[in-house]
Amino acid sequence: MFALKRLLLLFLILVAAYTFWPRSPSLTDFDPRRMAELQVAIWKGSADKKRPVLIFPLYELYERQYHLPPVSSLKMALDTARALNIFHSAPDAADQEKALLPLQTVFSTLKSHTRASFDSNIAARMELMTWMLRADHAKRSQLLSAWSEQIALLYGCSASECLEAARKFSIAAKAADEEDWTAAQAGSLEGWIAIKNLPAPGG
Repeated sequence: MFALKRLLLLFLILVAAYTFWPRSPSLTDFDPRRMAELQVAIWKGSADKKRPVLIFPLYELYERQYHLPPVSSLKMALDTARALNIFHSAPDAADQEKALLPLQTVFSTLKSHTRASFDSNIAARMELMTWMLRADHAKRSQLLSAWSEQIALLYGCSASECLEAARKFSIAAKAADEEDWTAAQAGSLEGWIAIKNLPAPGG
């Protein structure tokens, strides 16, 4: 019994250490290859409307790649998965708009932890816009511009500086729509590398 209590205490100490260990959240300190893998996993889960499957890659994206605290990462993963589920289950554009509320919570938390300068409400609106443009093939030509503007907002650069990353993501998204996941991941990787190489804000 005493040994069991010691093991339980050790487990609780390890959980507390993992949960409360000091972190340095950042939008740029990520591994581009792993980000591409996670993005494609999220796209797959979204296409299949498998909300529980989305939680794991979303959590890893926030906790391992952006280095947010575990509790915040889990809440953001749940909110993002909820937004994606609302969006992909919506019968029309009006119902797709309901995904905006959980997205606003996600970007507000992201801004708070990373101390970035973007407007969280605008960032959420732009994220939803990219989803809508991807889903509406008649408006697909607008996706490149929307993506470059969104990246520019998040990373404090000009839209022209973000155009290459947006172009790669657009290529990756098209491949994902065709279920060519290898090409989707390759394009996504190039997009994240381009973001990694963006100049620092004000630089």
